[in-house]
Formats: sequence, C-alpha cells, structure tokens
Amino acid sequence: MDLSPRKQPHVMTIAGSDSGGGAGIQADLKTIAAFHCYGTSVITALTAQNTLGVQAVHEVPSDFVVKQLRSVFDDEPPLTIKLGMLTSSSTITSLVDYLSKLPSRPPIILDPVMISTSGHTLLPDNAIEAIKTELLPFVQWITPNLPEAQRLCGNSSTLSTLSDMLSLADELTRKVPVPIILLKGGHLSVTRQQVAELVSKYPVVWDKQGDDAEDTIEILAAFRKSVGYQLSEELVVDILVEQEEKRTTLFVGRKIESQSTHGTGCTLSSAIASLLALKGSASSQTNSVIDICKRATAFTRSAIASAFPYGQGHGPLNHSHLTVSRPIPLPTSTDPHPFMTRLIQSNLPLWKSYVRHPFVVQLGEGTLPRECFQHYIKQDYHYLRHYARAHALGAFKAQTFSEIEAFTDIAKHVVMESSMHVEFCESFGISLSELQATPESAPNAAYSRYILDVGQSGDILDLYVAVASCLVGYGEVGLWLRKHGAKLEGNPYRRWIEDYSGPEYFGAIQRGITNLEQRIVAEGVGEGRMKRLEGIWQECVKLERDFWEMGLNKT
Repeated sequence: MDLSPRKQPHVMTIAGSDSGGGAGIQADLKTIAAFHCYGTSVITALTAQNTLGVQAVHEVPSDFVVKQLRSVFDDEPPLTIKLGMLTSSSTITSLVDYLSKLPSRPPIILDPVMISTSGHTLLPDNAIEAIKTELLPFVQWITPNLPEAQRLCGNSSTLSTLSDMLSLADELTRKVPVPIILLKGGHLSVTRQQVAELVSKYPVVWDKQGDDAEDTIEILAAFRKSVGYQLSEELVVDILVEQEEKRTTLFVGRKIESQSTHGTGCTLSSAIASLLALKGSASSQTNSVIDICKRATAFTRSAIASAFPYGQGHGPLNHSHLTVSRPIPLPTSTDPHPFMTRLIQSNLPLWKSYVRHPFVVQLGEGTLPRECFQHYIKQDYHYLRHYARAHALGAFKAQTFSEIEAFTDIAKHVVMESSMHVEFCESFGISLSELQATPESAPNAAYSRYILDVGQSGDILDLYVAVASCLVGYGEVGLWLRKHGAKLEGNPYRRWIEDYSGPEYFGAIQRGITNLEQRIVAEGVGEGRMKRLEGIWQECVKLERDFWEMGLNKT
C-alpha cells in the first residue's frame, strides 16, 4: 500500500485580484481547490472592489507579471493555465513573448474579462486588439459571455433569441481561431420553444433542473410552490463549439434567479482548467470536451444556487459546496428536495407504474368497478392499522421534537383516513363488523409486515423512507387526478380524490418531506447508505403497486 501523500494537479491562474473575494484570483483559487487541484497565481492587477462594483484598478507592471510567471515555471510548470483579467496590451505582449519561448506549453483557457458585472470597463481597446492578434493563437479554450463575444467580433447587433446567439457563435468561430469556444448565454433568457425548434439540428445537454422529467411529478412541483419556489420557465443556453470536430452542442438549464453571480465567468473557466488538469488521472470522472463542460457548468450552477448572502450588491458564489463529498447536493431554494427527487428518479418507470396505475386512472374516471374498490378499501383499512403502528414506532425512535411531531401528525391523519374508510364502507353497504372480520390478503400482509420489519430492524431514516412511498405516492395520485381532469360530479370515489388532493393531507406531506430532507443532511449519508435507502424505497413502491393490482383483480 502506498501511503505517500497524493500529488495534486497543478493549475495556474493569471488574472486580477478582487479585494471583495468573489471574482478574479480569489474565485479561481477557491474553484481550483474545490476540484482538489493545486493552484498558483500570477496577479496582473489589484482592484479595489466589492459586491457593489469596482472602485479602482492598479495595474501590475508587465515585467513584474512575467517575473511571477517565470518564478512558478522555474519551480514546477502547471498542467493548465487559466487567463482572466489581463489589464493592458503590454501585459499581453509580455505574456505572449514568454509563452512563445517555452519548449512545451500547457493548455490555455482564456476568459476574456472585459467588463465587470457592474459595468466597469476592465480592458482598453488596444488590449482587446492584442488579444485577437497576439494571444489567441496560443489559446485552446475561450469562454466569452455575449457582450465579450460581440466585442471580439465587432458585432453591435441586438441579441433577443437563441437563433441570434447561434449566429454570433458562428461568427465567433470564423473570427476567433481557437479550437474550443464556450459561448456563455447568461445575459439572454430563451424560451423552451426556441430550444425545441433546434433539438433536431443540435445535440442538447440538459441541466438536471432543465429537463421535463421532474415537471411530471406533481407532488414535487406542489412542494416547491409550498416553500416559495417555482421552477423558472426561462432557460439559459451555453453554446459549445468544437472547431476541429465541426460540432456544436447546446447546454440548457433553467435560469437561476439570484443576486449571487459575482465571479461566475472566473469560476466556470477555472473549473474547466481544473478538469483539464485532472484529465487522464485516476480521480478524473470526465475526459471528453462535452463531459468537461457539463461538469464545469453543473459546478458553477450549484455554486450560484447554494450561495450565501453577502454584501449589498452582486454577491459571490459558494465555491465550497463540493468541500464535503455527498451523493446528492444540499437542499437549496432552487432545489429544496434533492433526496426525494433522487428516490423517485432512482426507478422512474416503477414509480409511474404505481402512481399512474390503471386502478388510479379508473378511479379518477369513476369507472372503477364497485367490487374492486370495496375489496381495496377493506384491505386498506387493515393496512392503515399497521401504518399507524409504524408511525408510532417512528415517534419512539425520533430524536427531535419536530420528528416526533411529524410522525404523530401523520398518525393522526391515519386515524382520519380510517374513519373515512369506515364511512366509505357503510356507503357501500359494508358494516364495521364485516370490515373488521375481513381477512388480510397476501399483498396487504407482505407490504405491512415489510414496513414494520424495516422499522424494527433499521433506524429512523430507514423507517422514514419506508413510510414515504405511501405518504408521497397518495398525494401524487390525488394531485395528478385533480390536475388532469378527474371526474368529480357523480363520481362515487369523489371524496377519496378530494381527501388525498386536499390541503390537510398535503400539509402532512410537506412536513414529511421537509423532515426527511433535514435528516439526510444531518446524518451526512454516503453513497453506500444511499443505495440501501433506494432499495427500501423501491421495494415499498413495488408493494404499493401490487396493492392497486390486488384491488383491480380482487385477489
């Protein structure tokens, strides 16, 4: 076994210093460290700035910039170089002169910083010309935003659609001789229709919150709304152009409404530089250009979404969100239910077979045979007794008052459900004594005993997940039926639909999901434990589906 310290890939950043800590050298080094690389820096300028803007810039003499560069290279050359704010044509010329004399050069990623978020001009016209004529031949990647791309192209047209942005990307490929261009679209919001029109022409990589998959889960949409967040309908598109492969790829994600965007470009380009330095190493998860862009973009978006409030203007990103390795991200205002999302999407076809079961569809239409519903509700009456016992066990194992309250709250709702079942049965001509005398079916016994076994042999988190499939699934069914036009007038099952889509039941679901997400964060669940929880969830979803099947087939 080799116990010697593992060497980190060396990434250099050449950029300006941000006294506010959100952009420039500071953002670069934080990002490089987040990817477990070793960062060195060459400072081209000192800035007096904060979240409100840039108050002053002090340019570092170009000969001293080169001295910093030579000092690092003489000790140990970097694997990649990220270029940011370069301040002047003399600095650019000096850098090019040094780089051109190297026997071998590492890949160079250029973030052409020209204008600050607050509108401060950071690069004079002669420096922009020096970038185009002297520096670009040495660059492998360039990551301009839309205003920077227009400056490089001499394009002053108004950009209002995704097609306009694609035209700019095409112009950029003709005028900027760089192998890989990532045109950042954060300055322009586009519609889903604009993306849909181009899907057949260009490959599209969706961010996890940009795809439609989650939108079909009614209960999660309702939960997001309950905590004050709705997924934005506005999309942001980054365009990746690989000139040698003649391939253009669209990276699409929902717009994140946030004031914490200071240093976004620095962060993205440093993430790319770090992933390039990791390329081919044992710890690398990405090797292709598309994979690198996907991971760098995901890191940057998560850093924006999880950013903490700081300052009075455009605050910094949260570069440390990868400091602790987690199988899922922490809940944020834009993603308040990452664990529940992972559970449902761990086997989406299975979930759909449960919440869109023919029993459910016929129930919503009012066409479900009366004897099928009678058989189901008799068995559900017995199941609820075991479900209540599981929640009593959860309250016993709970470690906080909120958890005790959550389990007790759902147990109270179970009592209400049981009363509803008794009333339903009476309306169907089934007496309480007949209900109690009905023997449990095999699917009922299998499901209820599994939950109780998990609760007795596992810990509180196992039990949370075991009871969640019923709690969340019935809410999903209720909301889906109401949203998609369940027949209520004259429907013999109207009260069932209204109860499971009503505010009281949803309140129990909301508290259940919140406590579950908090418990996952508190325990710091690793990937191995996550797989066990997914296994419990999927088994319970399967047993729930079999419960509907039992009712439909009267088995």
